Amino acid sequence: MVDKISQRADRNLHKNEGFTSTNDANGKGVDIENRISLRTEYPGSHVVTALRVVAASIGVLVVSKSTFCDRGLEHMYRICLNSRFFQSVYFETIFATLCYAIIIPICPWLVDKLRCMDRFKLNPSVKYESVTVAKIVREALFYTIPLMLLDTVIVKKYEGVGIDPVIWHAKRQSAIQTTRALPEYAPSTFDLIWKLVASIIVYDAIFFLIHLLLHKNRVLYKYVHKHHHDHRILHAHVTNQLTVVERITLVLSANFSLKIFYSHPLTRTAFIPVFIWMLVENHSGYDIPFSLHRLLPFGLAGGPVKHFEHHVNGQRCYQPFFTYLDTLLNHISRINLKMR
Repeated sequence: MVDKISQRADRNLHKNEGFTSTNDANGKGVDIENRISLRTEYPGSHVVTALRVVAASIGVLVVSKSTFCDRGLEHMYRICLNSRFFQSVYFETIFATLCYAIIIPICPWLVDKLRCMDRFKLNPSVKYESVTVAKIVREALFYTIPLMLLDTVIVKKYEGVGIDPVIWHAKRQSAIQTTRALPEYAPSTFDLIWKLVASIIVYDAIFFLIHLLLHKNRVLYKYVHKHHHDHRILHAHVTNQLTVVERITLVLSANFSLKIFYSHPLTRTAFIPVFIWMLVENHSGYDIPFSLHRLLPFGLAGGPVKHFEHHVNGQRCYQPFFTYLDTLLNHISRINLKMR
């Protein structure tokens, strides 16, 4: 597979050179001194093939043993129902923070320490940048407090999952919420998987539109989104380098994507680590063989390759996970140019 991150790439980028994201006030990219290196052959192609076979085998196994998987989900859900943490209205907010705190050291930090993974860097300058404990705590509070305030006053309503509507009416009588109304039974394995995938696809489309607007509108870019592009090199902690408006927009978009499919609380729980892993991976600066964009064929997913290009260039690759909307936008742009 031929990966061209940029047609203007520099083949002779020195190992110690980094890049500076130099977007203008309107979010448009400008030329940078150190461009992305051009790779003509992916070093992990054989690993990708093997992983695709494994992923397909697991898929076949899950389908053929769906009854067994359903029983496993039901048992897992029984355990969750007996947990006060799972019952709490703050569960999803705190769980998301914990997932981020766990994924960051597992993926980007560990990968950076393994020299054998250097060949998967999108740019020789890519390096994990550590942050202080104080900053981590500050960011965690900055992320959780606004969302926990919303959790406290909003009734956690999961429609279409077998909860008596009378319960919602009873909960609305209280201005302060402490627990969630939860369904009695777990979803089927098929229900969990298809709604998880569908929610990610819908979120991807929604945030593409939001992301495009943030770059095209000069005021929104300057006061809402520019902070996310303010970095010397791209690294995993940039994932959480967001303004309050962006954080809330991201969470509400993901929540809406889950709600339109009437996703079960267990599906929502599974969505959180998958979603955060994909976001962190996008900002890691590594093109690892087990990434989604490698496992999916035909360039359906963009992953860290396209997102790295976005942070360098600033005026393309707006779609967070997939590529079809960016492709459509490029076609429309070409048609407009020809008509001028």
